[in-house]
Amino acid sequence: MEDEFDEYLDEEDESGKLELAQAALDRGEDETALDLAEEYLESNPLDIEALNLCAVAAANLGDDAKALALYRNALRLDPKNGAIHHNYGVLLERMGDLELALKHFSRSLELQPDFPEAYINLGNTLDELGRTDEAVSMYDEALRRLPDSSDAYYNKGYALNRLGRYQEAVASFQQALEHNPGDAACLNGLGYALAGEGRDQEAVEHYRRAIARDAKVATYHYNLALSLAHLDETEPALAEYRLALELDPEFFEAWVELANLLGDLERFDEGLEALGTADRIDPASPETPFYRAILLEKEGRLEEALKELEESLRRDPESVYTLNNKGNVLMDLGRLDEALACFDAILLRTSGYPLAHYNRACVLARMGKVRETVQELSLAAADDGRFLDDALEDPDFAEIRLTPSFRRLLGGRKALS
Repeated sequence: MEDEFDEYLDEEDESGKLELAQAALDRGEDETALDLAEEYLESNPLDIEALNLCAVAAANLGDDAKALALYRNALRLDPKNGAIHHNYGVLLERMGDLELALKHFSRSLELQPDFPEAYINLGNTLDELGRTDEAVSMYDEALRRLPDSSDAYYNKGYALNRLGRYQEAVASFQQALEHNPGDAACLNGLGYALAGEGRDQEAVEHYRRAIARDAKVATYHYNLALSLAHLDETEPALAEYRLALELDPEFFEAWVELANLLGDLERFDEGLEALGTADRIDPASPETPFYRAILLEKEGRLEEALKELEESLRRDPESVYTLNNKGNVLMDLGRLDEALACFDAILLRTSGYPLAHYNRACVLARMGKVRETVQELSLAAADDGRFLDDALEDPDFAEIRLTPSFRRLLGGRKALS
């Protein structure tokens, strides 16, 4: 009888150890949780709950190899455990194995269809894989099951921003902030969505609220600088770019945008220096020579600008924007046949770039080819009638502006005085 009672006490002690391990994990004491759970596993090596607890604690401590082994062991013992599939997926996503993470999140939801957190994590993985439309659907599924989930609204908002669906993103971030007021990342996301809608003044207010709560995030300062620049508040914008770069000296986009703003202020040497730093950070990027060319072109250094555009095209031969700028520089250099070849190459690649038709019309006008000019300008105007207004003032059309066919194309439009 006494032996049976001792055995009962041992079982109680072991069970209590697992409860203590879970409590330690909940408090964020991962080392304690891992030690207690591993002690429990010595006597109970097939206990799924203990294996899962150990794996979570090990993953939290950065011991990915141990966590992987524990999850795989748990799934061999219980392949239909949705929670294990989910937690394994979380680790795989963090490690960058997105396709395998996707598989385990999907399996988790097959086994537990009403698991909101799994929908959120599945959405995050789809978003990272570039399947952002599908990610939004997963966040919606999570919200159907848990309507108060600020995480789902938050992640959905950022996904909608990436899709350019800014009005919906505004609504999603507003919902997230209702459930989690003052969250800095939500305020930043809402600011970005407002800026996407052209509401930069409101965006500035939200970025500043985000910074008031967490001033150490470089992206918040960077986004604030973008909106300030759109509002022509150039000095505050410069200050915010510099704050972003103090926080993150390797922030490539911030160096590029700082250079662009310095170029707008005709502070060309400073702009070129900023682009030199950006080039050091990412030597393969086609953006740095592209924007360097813009600064050089503004300075009138056309031959140097052309070399930079050729370097940008070497790094990204498919860029129609760079090819278009190269055509413009060649046109300014009077190398009209080469400029025309650039715009022709764009139109061979895409029909969705009416500016190439307009620029082609500029070259043809300077060549004195009236009929071809009118034809190209018509094609440009078919996509955007504002090209005809531009043609009224563009000096490239000066020699043919009074010809009957050109005047018929422009109809009753009058040049600005």
